[in-house]
Amino acid sequence: MVSRPRIDPFKTAIFIVGLIILATSLVCLSLRKNPHAKLDCIECHSPSEKNRARLAGPITLICRRCHEDLFNEGYMHPFDVRPSKKVQIPPDFPLSDNGEITCITCHDVHMTANLGSPFLNQALLRRNETGPFFCEICHGQALGIGKLGHAQALGEAHMRPKYVITNPGVSIDPISKNCISCHDGSYATGTKIMAGVWSHGKDFIGNDMGTHPIGVDYEKARTRPGRKTELRPMATVDPRIKFFDGKVGCGSCHDPYKHSKDDLVIPNYQSRLCFACHAIDQ
Repeated sequence: MVSRPRIDPFKTAIFIVGLIILATSLVCLSLRKNPHAKLDCIECHSPSEKNRARLAGPITLICRRCHEDLFNEGYMHPFDVRPSKKVQIPPDFPLSDNGEITCITCHDVHMTANLGSPFLNQALLRRNETGPFFCEICHGQALGIGKLGHAQALGEAHMRPKYVITNPGVSIDPISKNCISCHDGSYATGTKIMAGVWSHGKDFIGNDMGTHPIGVDYEKARTRPGRKTELRPMATVDPRIKFFDGKVGCGSCHDPYKHSKDDLVIPNYQSRLCFACHAIDQ
C-alpha cells in the first residue's frame, strides 16, 4: 500500500493566505484608475508627434483647466516659485525647466512612480506619505530643532484648551479642522469638530488678541438681532479674506503659506484686518 505524503495544515493555511493577499493586491491596483487617462494627450501635450513630450503650455494653466475649484476653494502650496535654499527637493520631485515648483512637483499625473494603495493616495502624490509626513519630505530639515513651525507645533500643542465648542450642530471647514487639531492639541485630525470660539492666547501667537468664532455663518451673524458689532456685507469684504460655504474659519484670517507675521492674510497694522469685516470707524 502506497502511503500518501502528509499535508501540513499550517503550511497550507499560509499558502492560502498568501494567495488571498496577492489577489487582493492585484484587485486594488486594477481598481486604481488614473483620472487623466480619459484625456486626449494633446489636451496637455504638444499636438506635434516630434514634440509630443512637450507640454502645450505652462503646467499651472493646464491644471487649472480642470482644477479651477482647487485653486479657488482654499490655500495651496505656492507654485511657479523657486524653492527656498532651506528645503531639499528630492530627485523624484521634478521642478520645471527653470527650476520652479509646479503642480507636478508633488503630483504624479501619469501614475508612473507611485504604486501605492488606490484608497490611500487618491491625490496622486509622488510618495505614499500623506499630511505632515509628506510635507516633511522637503521641509523636515528646513524647520530645524527648536524652531517652532507647523511640523513642530505638535510638540507644543498639548497645553490648556484654546478652542471651545459653542454649536454642536454645525461642523467647521477642513482647513480650520486641521488648524485646531494641531494648535489646540486635544483633537485628532479624524475627530468631528464643530463650530465654536478660538482663543488667540499668548501661548499661541505671542500676543493676546482675545477670541474669535469659527464655523459661524457670516451673513447670519451680520443680520442677527442684538449683534454686538456691525459687519460689512460679504460682497464688500476684502477678497483676501476667504469664507467657506459662507462661514468664517481659521483660513479667513490666516494663510500658513503667507510667511507674514502671524500668517495673516492682511497685516493687522492699526487693526486693518479686523476693520476689513467689522464696520468700525478708523
